[in-house]
Amino acid sequence: MIVQNNNRSTTSIRLLCEVASNHGVSVQSCLEGTGLSIDHVEDFDTQHATEQEILAIQNLVRQIPDQAGLGWAVGSKMHINSFGIWGFAIQTSPTLRAAIKTSIEFINLSFIIADMRLVETGEDSRLIFDMTGLPPDTHRFLFERHSAVALNFVKELELTKIPAQFRLETIDDDADYVKSLSSISALDVASNQPAYAIVFSSNLLEQSLSKADPNSLRFCLDQCRAMLKRDDEAIDPWSQKVKNLIVEDVGSEQKIEDICAALSITERTLRRRLDQLQTALHGCPIGAGV
Repeated sequence: MIVQNNNRSTTSIRLLCEVASNHGVSVQSCLEGTGLSIDHVEDFDTQHATEQEILAIQNLVRQIPDQAGLGWAVGSKMHINSFGIWGFAIQTSPTLRAAIKTSIEFINLSFIIADMRLVETGEDSRLIFDMTGLPPDTHRFLFERHSAVALNFVKELELTKIPAQFRLETIDDDADYVKSLSSISALDVASNQPAYAIVFSSNLLEQSLSKADPNSLRFCLDQCRAMLKRDDEAIDPWSQKVKNLIVEDVGSEQKIEDICAALSITERTLRRRLDQLQTALHGCPIGAGV
């Protein structure tokens, strides 16, 4: 199932073009037929539709067929703070279960294209990526990209050591590809499965997250709801500073502490400002388009 969004930040396509260039594929080739220009991709304030991004992905995988790791390379550059208020909402959630619930509820504010759902089956849980309606030639790329993003989140939430408790499942039956993906991801990968999924112990769902903060989470969720209703709302200037810091260095492993340092404030002050904005600017979205 496709996550439709006509207001996607160009960050995801920009990272795709960077990976393409590393493999000798030109930006023009990636953007062919999308209606997007190089200037558009390099402009953080412009946006595009889901369909345009899908076309760019198809262009890339057509240029580099049967290449394992393309999506993983792009997803590995996307860190939790790259996703603006959606990422902060996930980061300040009390548990992994709550973080997943938030990520799914507000998925339209992310770079995710394949819809997600959480399925619990006894000792194991699966975060399933639904590729229904997506072109088959994008499936590998999107599964890799989405999985890499999700596992980046797990690392940055300081949840657990990934290799011990996470594995991948794919519908792909190409043994060579599966072996390559396992090597690239450093995870066990099961082939010929009924769905694309990340599998992990259900016990992790109730594990507390180190950055949990009820006040910040409440503010973030309010902003997420507002953004879904009013995509064209103006952004508060202070909030815009936070957004700019996030998107200017999207490829790095930024943390809340990094944002605080760049703004010359303490983490306590940042969280207090978020709480104040909830009262003073209720409904005004922060990080729109990230």
